[in-house]
Amino acid sequence: MRIIDRYICLEILSAAFLGLVICTFIFFVPQLVQMMDLLVRHSGAPWEIALLFVSAFPAVLSFSLPISVLVGVLIGLGRMSADSELIAMNALGMPSRRLLVPIGIFAITAFGLTLAMTLWLGPASVRTMRNLEDRMRTSQVSSEVQPRVFDERFPTLVLYVQDVSAAATRWRGIFLAEFGAEGVSRLTLADEAIVNADQGQGKLELHLSNGSVHEYSPGDPNHYGLSGFAQRDLSVELGGAENRNSLEPTNAERSLHDLLRERGPNEREARVEFNRRLAFPAACLAFAFVALPVGSRPRRGGRSSGMLTAVAIVCGYYFIFTVGAGLARGGSVPVWAGIWAANLAMGLTGLLLLPKIEQMYEEGRLSQSFAKLSDFSHWSVFRRTLVARTRAEENAETSPVSAELRVGNGATGTAVAAGFPRGRRKGGGFPQFLDFYLLRNFLFYFALLLVAFILLFEVFTFFDLLNDIARHRTGMVEVVNYFRYLCCYLFYQLAPLACLVAILVTLGVMTKNNELVAFKAAGVSLYRIALPLVAIGIVFATGLVLLDDTYLPYANQRQNELRNIIRGRPAQTYFRPGRQWIFGDSAGTNAKIYEYQLFDPDRQLFGDLNVFELDPQTFTLRRRVYAARAHWEPQQNAWVLESGWVRDFDRGEVTHYTPFPVYELAELDEPPSYFRREVRQAFQMNWWTLRKYIGTLQQAGFDVAGLSVQLQKKLSFPLIAPIIIMLAIPFSILVGTRGALGGVVVGVGLGVVYWAVAALFEAMGAVGQLPALIAAWSPDAIFFFLGLYFFLKMPT
Repeated sequence: MRIIDRYICLEILSAAFLGLVICTFIFFVPQLVQMMDLLVRHSGAPWEIALLFVSAFPAVLSFSLPISVLVGVLIGLGRMSADSELIAMNALGMPSRRLLVPIGIFAITAFGLTLAMTLWLGPASVRTMRNLEDRMRTSQVSSEVQPRVFDERFPTLVLYVQDVSAAATRWRGIFLAEFGAEGVSRLTLADEAIVNADQGQGKLELHLSNGSVHEYSPGDPNHYGLSGFAQRDLSVELGGAENRNSLEPTNAERSLHDLLRERGPNEREARVEFNRRLAFPAACLAFAFVALPVGSRPRRGGRSSGMLTAVAIVCGYYFIFTVGAGLARGGSVPVWAGIWAANLAMGLTGLLLLPKIEQMYEEGRLSQSFAKLSDFSHWSVFRRTLVARTRAEENAETSPVSAELRVGNGATGTAVAAGFPRGRRKGGGFPQFLDFYLLRNFLFYFALLLVAFILLFEVFTFFDLLNDIARHRTGMVEVVNYFRYLCCYLFYQLAPLACLVAILVTLGVMTKNNELVAFKAAGVSLYRIALPLVAIGIVFATGLVLLDDTYLPYANQRQNELRNIIRGRPAQTYFRPGRQWIFGDSAGTNAKIYEYQLFDPDRQLFGDLNVFELDPQTFTLRRRVYAARAHWEPQQNAWVLESGWVRDFDRGEVTHYTPFPVYELAELDEPPSYFRREVRQAFQMNWWTLRKYIGTLQQAGFDVAGLSVQLQKKLSFPLIAPIIIMLAIPFSILVGTRGALGGVVVGVGLGVVYWAVAALFEAMGAVGQLPALIAAWSPDAIFFFLGLYFFLKMPT
C-alpha cells in the first residue's frame, strides 16, 4: 500500500472510530440498563458477567459498523476537501478515482468484520446471552423476594412475605396461595421460613415452622380441609427457565444452514433473516460507494456538515430497508428484493455520482446555507451592537480588547473580550461579549448533536417497529404522532448528553485554536470562562424539571398508547390494577387481603372474590370470605356479597361456617375507589402525581421501591446537566489538541460511564439494596465530586 493510501485510510479510520463510538453507544445503552438490572437482581460469577457484556456487542456492531464506514468516509474526505488536500492530489496527477483504492480496502475490511458478526458471532452471542440470563435469573430468586409485596413470578402460586432478613435466607409471615383449575385451592400460612435456593433443580426449598394449610375445592364449598404443623418442608418451582430452554431457538440464534432448510409457516421469516445477515455487511460497501462522491465535494462546515449528511443518508437507508423488509414479510415482493432494496438504492446513487468526483464544483446552495449556520459571521451585527453598548457604559479608558497572539509554532489564538480594560480589570461583570461568544458556540453544537442523537434513536426505533406497522396496518397519522411524542421523551433523556459533548467540542476547538490561551493572556481566568457554561447548565436543568412536571407526562402517555396500537396490543386501561391481589385498608385489628378474578369499576362489581382476614401479630388466618359476586351499595356504604360463604378460624380449627345467598359484612368497608388504581409508569406522571401514586400502592401491598427511585430521579436526573458540564470543562482542556473529534469521543465515553453508574444504582434501589434517595442521587454526587476535583485542579 502506498503512503498516500495509508494516509487516507488513517484519516478515514479516525473519523470512523467516532461514528462507531456514537452508534454503539446509542444502540447499547438500552441493553446496558437491562443488564445492570439483571446483574443486581441475579448475581453471577465474574466470568459470567464479563461474558454477558461481551455477548451484547456483536448484535450492536452489526448495526454500527456499516454506519461508521459512512461517517468515516464522509468526515475524512470532507476534512481533506476543506483543507484542499484533494485539490493538491489532483494537481500532482493523482485522479480522484484513485480514492477508490484506500476507501475500497477500508470498506472491504469493515465488510469482513460485519459479516463475521452476522454469520457467526451474532447468533452465538444471542444463544450465549439467553443461556446466561436464564442461569442468573434462577440463581438467586430468594434474594428478589420483597417484603409486603405480592410476588406472582412463580407458576400456579402467589407468594407474600411480611418480612425478609438481610441475607434473604429467613422469612417471617409467609402467605402462599396455590391455584387450581377453579381458583385458589390451597393456602399455606407460616410464622417463619428458612430459604434455600436449589439452582440445579430450579426450586426454592422452604423449611416452614408454626403454620397451617387450608385446602378447598370451589366446586364443593361444604368440604374444607384445615391442618396445622410445627415444622414442614415445601418445594417451590421457580418456573420459566425450564420452559424457556425447551423452546426452539429463534431465527436470530439459528445458523445459515438451518435457515435455508426451514420449511413451513416460518420459511419466509427464515429467508428474511438469511438475507438480512448478508445485506447488513454489504451495506459497508454501499455506504462507502455513495460517501465517496458526496464526501469529496468541496464544502464548508467541517465535521459537523459531514455528521449531518451521514445522519440523513442513514435515515434514508434504513427507511428503504425497513419498508422493503415489511413488504418482503408480507409477500408483496420477493424476499431478496425487499431486503436488498436499500443496498441497491445506495449503490445506484453512488454509481450515478461517481463520474462527478473528477469535477471540482463550487459549493451548492445547501452547503452554503449550512456553512452560514456553522460560521458565526452572521452574528456581526449583534456583536457590533453589544460592543457599542459596552463602550457607552464604560469610561473612556475602557475599550474592547482583541488579542491575537502568536502561540507555540506560529499558531494564532484569537479572543474577543469586550468590557475588559487593558492591564487593570481582570473579571468584569456578567454577562459580557465573552459570555455570548461562548454560549453561541455551545448552543450551536448542542443543537447539532441533539438533533443527530434524536434522529439516530428514532431511526433505530422505526426499524424496530416497522414489522409491527406493516403487520397491524397502522395508519401514517398514528406513526407520525408516535414519533412526534417520542421526540419529547428523547429530548429529555439526551439533553444532558448533548450538553456534555457540546462543552467538550466547544472548548476543545477553542483549545486547539489557542483561543483559551489568548483569553488567559487577556487576564480572563478559566473559572470566569466556565461561568456562563455552568449557568446555561443550570438553566437546562430547570427547563428539564419544568418539562417533566408539565408536558412530558402527557407526551409519554400518548406515545405509550400509540406504541401499543403499533404493537397490536390492547389499549391500556388506567383504572385496573395490574395484579388481582391487593391489601385492604390498614386501619382495624385485622389485615385484609383481597383476591379477585374481575373488578368492573364502572358497575362497581367484583367477580369470584376471596377475602382473607389475618391476625397481624401471629399472621394466622382468622376469617375467610368467598363470594361469586359482590356489588357496592352506596346507601349502605358497604359491599353486598352474593352466592358465597364465611368461615371463621381459631387455634387451627373452623369455628363457624355460614353459607349465604346474599350477605353483608361491615368490616369490608373499602369503597370501589380504593380498588380503582391507576397503572402507569413513572415517566407518565409528574412529581406530585407519582408521589401520591406511590403512597396508595404502598398501602395496598405493591412493590414501590422502583417507583420511589424514579420519584427521586425526576429531580436528580435534570441536575446532572450542570454537574456534567463542570466535569466536561477540565476534560475539554485535556483533549483540546484533537478538537471536535476528541471531544465527541471523550463525551460519549463519559456518557456511557454515567449511564452505567446510574443504571447500576437504580437497579440496586429497585430491589431494595439501597434507599431510594441514595440510589437516585449517588450518580450525581459521584460526578459532582469528580467534576469539582478536576475543576479545581484545572490550570487557570
